Amino acid sequence: MSSRRKRPCCICRHWFFPDNRVGSRQHTCGRPDCQQQRRRRMQAAWRALNPDYFAGRRIQARMEPDPLASPPAQPGRSSPLALSSPPTSPPPTSSRPPAPLRLRAPLNRLPWDIAQSEFGSQGADFIGIMAGLLLHETQSEIAAYRVEITALRRHFGLPVRNPDSA
Repeated sequence: MSSRRKRPCCICRHWFFPDNRVGSRQHTCGRPDCQQQRRRRMQAAWRALNPDYFAGRRIQARMEPDPLASPPAQPGRSSPLALSSPPTSPPPTSSRPPAPLRLRAPLNRLPWDIAQSEFGSQGADFIGIMAGLLLHETQSEIAAYRVEITALRRHFGLPVRNPDSA
């Protein structure tokens, strides 16, 4: 007989018996919405601890050659080149760099193809991601000051402009 003890679900707070296979490691009841919510929380916590993981992974993935660009030779099919020399190395992959990173306005107006040729593909991608992060942070700081400026304009009886109509 197992020593099962009831425990509260960390999401809905209903009491449940943990599964014997999981034991004390089970934190949610068997309801799918509770399990999904816990998974979301755990993923959010992991992303908070590893904020640069996905940006670095995207940059590295863009540098890998596309496996669909040059299909491998099919066995059983012979070509004159295949008969004359045994295959010692894989066929050469395309040396063309990946397309420049797609960024939102106003960063999409910059010549990223030139940056890619000057700094390399990884360098241009890093600069693009960093520029996007700086742009986002700057815009969020400016948005905080709009409220203060609007309050001052109302205080002095000046007309308040709608920032979205500009």
